[in-house]
Amino acid sequence: MNVLHYQVGSPQAAGFVYRHWLAFSIGILLCLMATGKALHHGHNAPPGTLKKLILDGEAGSRGYNSYNRGSMRCAKSNSAPLNLTNMSIGQIQYYQSLPSCSSQKLLAVGHYQIVPETLDIAVRTLKLPPSTRFTPAVQDRIFAFYLAKEKQPAIDRWVRQGQGLYSASYAIAKEWAIFKAPNGRGVYDGNGNNKARISSVKVTLALRKAREDYLHLIHKGLDEDTAYATALGVKKG
Repeated sequence: MNVLHYQVGSPQAAGFVYRHWLAFSIGILLCLMATGKALHHGHNAPPGTLKKLILDGEAGSRGYNSYNRGSMRCAKSNSAPLNLTNMSIGQIQYYQSLPSCSSQKLLAVGHYQIVPETLDIAVRTLKLPPSTRFTPAVQDRIFAFYLAKEKQPAIDRWVRQGQGLYSASYAIAKEWAIFKAPNGRGVYDGNGNNKARISSVKVTLALRKAREDYLHLIHKGLDEDTAYATALGVKKG
């Protein structure tokens, strides 16, 4: 191994220190960027889609790793980042089953803010093993093929058949408290801290776009499920 000897205070020594400091700083920056990408999934939501509308209204910057603990009165703060996408569904369900005020309690989780009962039924409906990772693809699948298809079928009916725009808009307000129903009010306004802030006009625009995108994709030859998922803003998985 070659060992370099520089006189302290010499230009050569200063250059050596600077180069190593720069390499170290770049390494730290790359690690921080990688961590940020891991903990802030969700920014790949196509503009104007239902997926993007839900990201903006419910999940926020943490996207697929967004969560809350349910109680602002006694639960531990939800400000600390959690890498939910690296956890199994079984782990998520365990933390969701903990009693209120538990320091590790999870309530609504992920990009689509899925609550315990909804996740339990989604897992059974889609036949997802407990060992399945709560990845972005899995969360998108739950959204497209359980939340919007099975739990709130009015959304599926509108996108695929073009029937019931009002019902689809109401279904979205019923599933996510941040959205106003067609009557201008949130379904859960006044229930705890819930207050709808996103207008039904924006919801309607996203629904119309989903229907138009679906028809366009079907015309291009995509199968119905792929066209449907893509129209919602997700990739079929």
